[in-house]
Amino acid sequence: MKANLEWFRTFRAIYETGTMSGAAKQLYVSQPGIGLHLNALEAYTGFPLFERTARKMIPTEKGKLLYQQMINSLLCMEDIESRFQRKSGNDRATVNVGMCVETFQQALEKHIPDFGFNLIMQFGNNDALIQALEHGSADLILTTSTTLANSLIYNPFATERFIVVAGNSTDVSAFERLDKSNKNEVMGWLKSQLWYSTAADMHVLNLFWENNFNERPNFLPNYIVPNKFSIIRCLSKGKGIAILPDFLCKEAIDNQEVFKIWEGYKPLTNILYFGKRKQSLLMDEIKCIEAILFGEFGNEIKGNPETIK
Repeated sequence: MKANLEWFRTFRAIYETGTMSGAAKQLYVSQPGIGLHLNALEAYTGFPLFERTARKMIPTEKGKLLYQQMINSLLCMEDIESRFQRKSGNDRATVNVGMCVETFQQALEKHIPDFGFNLIMQFGNNDALIQALEHGSADLILTTSTTLANSLIYNPFATERFIVVAGNSTDVSAFERLDKSNKNEVMGWLKSQLWYSTAADMHVLNLFWENNFNERPNFLPNYIVPNKFSIIRCLSKGKGIAILPDFLCKEAIDNQEVFKIWEGYKPLTNILYFGKRKQSLLMDEIKCIEAILFGEFGNEIKGNPETIK
């Protein structure tokens, strides 16, 4: 295990403020995140750095020694960061944002040149993004899951609906003629097609199948590709079908590169949330990003969907 610079920043903040809550306010991260950093540093050093009392964190002798040995190096590093920041951006605010890479490419990437602040993107699944938010390494995330952390808020802003789309060379005439009330015929036609998916989205196929046919699919996709845009590009050049979020393939559908053929008997949807801390010095920048994303694909939160987690 390697030491993390943020552990030492957290240790210094606790040492100088005397409390976990004081350190959290100073660093603009959650108090649980402060605790995780301290626990990690104590595990790394192998000894307790503070005596925990009801009102104050009292440094141990080992803690005092560590502070004396690391403070000059930490101040030197912060000075380097400060001088680098002034050279690169006139003290512009820096916002850390997390979401899936396809959403970034579809909705946010084209707006970056107009930002009046710095941006650092993080990509990952819901659990990784929520963990980044809780630990203070992300300021805003897009997620389909929420937590009960008191320091965080999750605001629903859109729903994504999963639909079956077909490549522009796919013959769907037989599917269109099917009596959709006959689930066996519908399922049989779907199984006979060439399927695309990503490794991360296999659960979507499973949930869609269970939601509509009350069983798990007994087949694997023919092609596993890196991301959803790879699927759209492949379908636009040939045959096959896939299950994709409607907002990601809307442009391709409008351009007749792929075709929507079915929503299922019971639509499968996700509620998308903005996740952020209740208090942040970057709230203006966060609101700017939220407004852009809402404008790109925000819509009403609908009914009581079959929600993917």
